[in-house]
Amino acid sequence: MAESTGARKRRRRGPIDRLAEAVRELEKVRQQARAMGLFAEERELLECPKCGLWEDVTCDGLLITYPKDDEGMADSGLRFREVNEDTFRCPACGSEFRPPLDQGLTGEFARSTALPKGSG
Repeated sequence: MAESTGARKRRRRGPIDRLAEAVRELEKVRQQARAMGLFAEERELLECPKCGLWEDVTCDGLLITYPKDDEGMADSGLRFREVNEDTFRCPACGSEFRPPLDQGLTGEFARSTALPKGSG
């Protein structure tokens, strides 16, 4: 039985080609998840060191934000904006900050990495 051209091409693809295809598929899935409001990022959840607005993820995977002291945890509808690769802007107070590099670094470290508004 003759082998089809498509089968020959699939067989000849190396591991790098298969990995590249898998990465493209993963990015498509991440984009779909973001479009549905799901948290699909490769970063820690954010907390504004100035006003205390922070991100959380519901049990359904939805990204929400609310003030840290809000016991009702009602989504404010606000979303942090990425200013550049390592800086974010708070939608509530406009403060720009660099999130901690490790989830264990919070509090004083987070406050010490805050940037003055308009810088960055």
